[in-house]
Formats: sequence, C-alpha cells, structure tokens
Amino acid sequence: MRWIWAAVVVVVLAAANLSASEPSTTLSFESLSSQQQQQQQQQESDQSDALIATILATINHLDIVNGVAGAAESQLLQHRTVRWFDGEPATLCSAPPASEHSECFAPPDRPADRHQWDGALAGAGLILYGSVAELDRYACLFDPAGTYLLVDEPSRSSPEQAHLRQLLGTLWTTRGAYRVYVRARGQLYGYDPFRRPAGAAEYGALVQLEEGKPLPTVPQTDFGGYPLRIEVFRSVYSNPDERASASKADQITYSGPDVMARDVFCRALNVTVIPVPADRDLFGDRLPNGSFTGALGRLVRREADIVFTGFFIKDYFARDVEFTAGLYSDAVCCLVRKASRIPEALLPLYIFPGDIWALLGVLGLACASVWALLRWCVRHIKPPVGGLWSRRHRLAVLFNLPRSLRAAGPVRQTVQLYVDSFILLVSAPYLRFTRSGVERLFLTGLLLVSLIFVSLYTSGLAAVFVNPLYYPDIGTLQQLDESGMAIPVKYRGFLDDVFAVNYSRLMDSLRGRMQHLPAKESMLARVARLGNIATVTRKTTLALDNAIYLTTRQLHMVPECPRTYNLAYVMPHRSAFGEQFNKVLLRMVGGGLVDHWIEEARYDWTLRDWRVARRMMESNFKVLTVLDMQFAFYVLAIGLTVSVAVIGAELVHFHRAHRGEGHGVNVLLRK
Repeated sequence: MRWIWAAVVVVVLAAANLSASEPSTTLSFESLSSQQQQQQQQQESDQSDALIATILATINHLDIVNGVAGAAESQLLQHRTVRWFDGEPATLCSAPPASEHSECFAPPDRPADRHQWDGALAGAGLILYGSVAELDRYACLFDPAGTYLLVDEPSRSSPEQAHLRQLLGTLWTTRGAYRVYVRARGQLYGYDPFRRPAGAAEYGALVQLEEGKPLPTVPQTDFGGYPLRIEVFRSVYSNPDERASASKADQITYSGPDVMARDVFCRALNVTVIPVPADRDLFGDRLPNGSFTGALGRLVRREADIVFTGFFIKDYFARDVEFTAGLYSDAVCCLVRKASRIPEALLPLYIFPGDIWALLGVLGLACASVWALLRWCVRHIKPPVGGLWSRRHRLAVLFNLPRSLRAAGPVRQTVQLYVDSFILLVSAPYLRFTRSGVERLFLTGLLLVSLIFVSLYTSGLAAVFVNPLYYPDIGTLQQLDESGMAIPVKYRGFLDDVFAVNYSRLMDSLRGRMQHLPAKESMLARVARLGNIATVTRKTTLALDNAIYLTTRQLHMVPECPRTYNLAYVMPHRSAFGEQFNKVLLRMVGGGLVDHWIEEARYDWTLRDWRVARRMMESNFKVLTVLDMQFAFYVLAIGLTVSVAVIGAELVHFHRAHRGEGHGVNVLLRK
C-alpha cells in the first residue's frame, strides 16, 4: 500500500505545479493566436490587392470618390489618369453627365483641389470609399460598361452576405452593372448574375473572389437558362397570332420573322424567354418632360433586356438605348388613294396614249399630202390627149370620181382626198377606188398600215374592257407636292427625317405638310376612305399585312420613296449582353436565315389573301354586254343626229331654192 500512497503524493504535487504555471501558458497561446490572425489578415489583404490589380489591369481611367488612396491603392494609380471627387450621393447624382473629352485631374495634395462629380467616362473604373449600407444611394454612379470597387471603411463591421447580395443584385437589374466589387475586412466580394445558387429559384450569387479563380463574366455561348426579358409587339414582321393567343388568354402570342429570330436566338444562347407585354404606345415617344413611353421607355428604365421588333437605325433622342447589328433594310414610301376608274363610255379613247393618237393624225395628213402630190403628177406630167372636155372626162374616169366632184374645183377635190385618206387609214368602207396604177400602189401600202392599226385597236379594245383602266396616278414626289395634300402620320418618329431637312425646296415643302395624328383608325384605311390626304408607311407592309389595299386597288404607292433605312433590334445602352447578342444575330444574317424567314412571311401572306386576289382575278374575266358597248351606240347616235341635221338643212335649202324659181316663172308668165 505504501507505493500507492507515494503515487498519490506525486500526482498531487504535479497538479499543484500545473495550476501555478497556467496563466503564463494561456498568455502565450493568446499571443500566438493574435499573430496568426494578423498574418492571415495580411495574407488576405495581399491576395485582395493582387485581385484588384488584376481587375483594374486593363483600365486607364480611374475615378476616386470620397477617399484618399492608401499605400496599396497608390500603386494602382501609377500610369493612369485619375480624377478625384467629393460629395454626398444627392450632390453627385445631380451633376451633368461627363463627355469623352472631360478634363482629367492628377491626384491632388489638398482636398481643396477636388472637383464635383461630372459623370463617369465610358469604360472607366471607379473606386468608392464608403459603407456597404450606402451602396444603393450611389446607384447613379454605376454604368454597365464600367468597373467599380467599393472600399468599406475598416471601422465598419463585416457586411451580411444576404444584404450585400441584394444590393449588388439591385445594381444589376436597375443599372445593368455587374462588375461591382466590394472590399471589406480584407475580403473581396463580387456578384455573378448568371449563376444560380444550389436550391435557389432566382439567378444571382454573391462570390468571394480568390486568387486563381475566374472573375464573374458574361457567358459566351451558354447562359444556362438565364431568364431574359424580351419584348415583342405588333409590327411588319411580328403580327399577333389569333389562334395561339386564343389558347393563352393571359398573353398575346406573335408570329413572323422577328419571332422566328427570337426563338432561334434564345435556343442558341440557351436563355429562358420572359415575355414583356407590349405597351400601348408600341415603339414609344418622347414626352415633354424628357421621359419616354413604349418600348423606348422600358429600355431606358431597363425593364427589358432587348426588343425583338425592328427599329429604324436613326436618332430617337434617347441616349440610353443602343441598336444591335443591322438585320434588314426597308424603304419609307408615300401612299395616296388610287385614281378613279375611267368610265366605260370613254374606254375606246384610252386604248392608245395621246401621243399615239397624235401620231396617227399626223400620219393621215402626211398620207393625204402624198396622195394629192401623186394626183397632181398624174394630171400634169402625162396629160391625156384630146380636148378639154375629153381630158376632164378621161381623168374623171381614171380617178373614178363621182359626178358631184367632176365639175368641182381643185380645192374641193383636194379636201375629198384628205377625207378619203382617213377613211382608208381606219379601214372604213370605200366605194370608188381609183383606177390609176400609181395611186393604187400607194393606197395598197396605206391599206397595210391601216390593217396594222385596226388590228392593234381591236385587240386593245378587248383589253380595256377586260382589264379596267384608271386615270393617271401620282407618280413622283413633285406631283404629290403639287396636289397640295396633307400628310398625316400615326407615329411621331416619321416627322423627324423621312423628308430630309434643308435638302431641297421640295423636301421642305413635303416636310411642312406632315402632321402627327394618333388616331385609332388605320392610317391606310383613312387615306382610302377620304382620298384627299396622303400618308407615309414602310414599303414592306404593302407586301404583307396591308397588301389587301393594293390588291383591291384602294391605294397607290408613289414609286419615288423619300428614305431608306437599315433596321435593327434595340437594347439598353452599353448592355452587358451586347457582344454576345450581336454575334448570334450576325450569324443568322450571314447564314441567310433572316431573309429566308422574310420570304416565308411574304408567301404566307399571299396564301392568306389568295381568296381576295382570286376574286379580283375572276372579276377581270367579264362578259361583254350592251353597256360595255355604249360608246359605239353614242357614236352611232351622234352620227345619226348629224345626218338628220344635214338632211334637214338640205331640204330647207332645196325648198327655198325651188320656191324662188317658181316665183320667177310666175312673174314671166304674167308678163
């Protein structure tokens, strides 16, 4: 038992010694832990400095707001243009935007040399000193093309990751900026809007950046189902699909080349379409207060990522929107009501143009002059042998003159030659043909010309009754200007530059007649109904949804179109998706897909309007009736009326002449 008690004594003594040395051991462990934490913080700070240097490696312009760079940040400012600004968020956000030629300032030594914020340069970087809690107040400083670093003050506590993720997500959705980094407590955080955390329903993850790992960036080809807000509204190449919309009562479904391009675009990038309902103002317009409505307004407010409806590539006075690569082109043309149809009674006069009728008249006079010259030659070059009576009798028999012309003078016989020439030229019945061989040879040629003319006239006569003719339409912009018509348009964007400014007096005159008329009625239907106004529309629409107006001959397009535009889709200014969107769209254009879809749309509209077109074609094949031949009856009536008048005049003349002769005989008998 002694050895057991000895062991107990040793243990007690050891415990006493251990308790006596415990405070010094605890102090040594705490000092060691503090040194390790400092080393770890220094290491994390060095890593974050290296990451910041990597992030800002390609940036030549830096803006520093509300702070002085430390030793680590001062190395980043070397060989860069730096601007320094101070101010509260309300003061900074109320400053005018900067231009590409804004004056740059070197880092000052005194705060008095600092200037107020005048906006960020395109593609510049910004270092903001402040608190994470105030990040949303500085939202106006962020731009999609910039790179931003928030340096949280060391005295602040570490931010909550959920709150920081919410703030960075708000900057992404409202400002389109995702290259926003936060440095707090030696850690560097970023935001990846295209990553979906495990188990989360929404996209967007807070990323703690580490050396060796890639920075958040926009995917090149595969967005992994990222939801993309896309707006489509009614236009030339996007029309509401009534059948599909009936099955989906909550939204309108569209079809057309623009919709086909959207679907292929989304499949190529692997994105999910979030349809944005169309605004009442469609394309949009600028309000007096400077804001925008319609699709332009949604893009300015970043409520949509892209609009898959073609916009004219022109200045809409909206600096916060940007065009994609050009997809197709279209002309803007003027429309007027089709000229009225020529009455059927006057159709025979419109078989030939006026210059052809004039040429035929000149031809008749020339042929008559040649015939008169031939007859003079026959009379004088080889006169018949014999006395005067014998020569007259022989010439009368040779020329087959009627009894009434044998004793007439030369003028009366010449006039009869001109009348006979026109009778033969129109192939009318001719009773007394000459017996002179020279004249017969000439008249044979005249009859051949008459045969050609009559054949053309007969065929043209059938054509004008089968195919309706119209009075001449307005064919040039000059004629449109001379008509004095007003030119109302439905979209205010047409007022800007359809007719070039200060290009010519004609363009200025037409531009002065344009007026904005936001009526619910279709402008084409209004022009067809009124007839005393013109309008402006895209040329392609006349081959698609508005082709019925030309098919039914209600409207006429002036062939001289004042303007041709390239068209493209629209997205927010400096969108993070711009490069990827343009790559896919250019591949579709280069592969001929867009042109193929446009041709398909035209063919589909042709089939859709085929019934109307067929009725128009069937109406052309009409059976001629008495009403169609009323011109001939009018001519017959006029001829009979003139004949009756002539006969009546001859009877009156004959009665008066014989009454005078009878009175003379009675006087002689009395004597």
